[in-house]
Amino acid sequence: MKKYTLILASLALCSSLHASEAEKVNAMVMLNMENGLANIQKGFLYNNLDLIKSGVDLVQKENATYHNRDVLKSILPESKKQMENLALITSKRIDNAADEMKSYLALKQMKKAHSAFSDMVNACTDCHTLVRGW
Repeated sequence: MKKYTLILASLALCSSLHASEAEKVNAMVMLNMENGLANIQKGFLYNNLDLIKSGVDLVQKENATYHNRDVLKSILPESKKQMENLALITSKRIDNAADEMKSYLALKQMKKAHSAFSDMVNACTDCHTLVRGW
């Protein structure tokens, strides 16, 4: 419960930030998500289940920032603000892939867990494509 209160407080803070402050928050969230993804990748490479799990937890924690429409509006470029629904859906896809990974890790089905990791990275790439216009 304490974790969710903290997340809600950070979301409320993000929604009230000015654009440059929102960009800074977004940069930190992205950096932390990148670290989580790197830990997952390293965990698979070095057969370190704890590293994978901690990476998934970090990605989920940071991704929760993007579950708030006001936060999404504050970080999307002016020409992309109408795409907040797509960004929200993509954020949910990341969560679903993370939950799937956790399930497969618990069952020691590493190949399926890695496939879920690929789904997570694909969702990240889809959002970056949307926001950056790749």
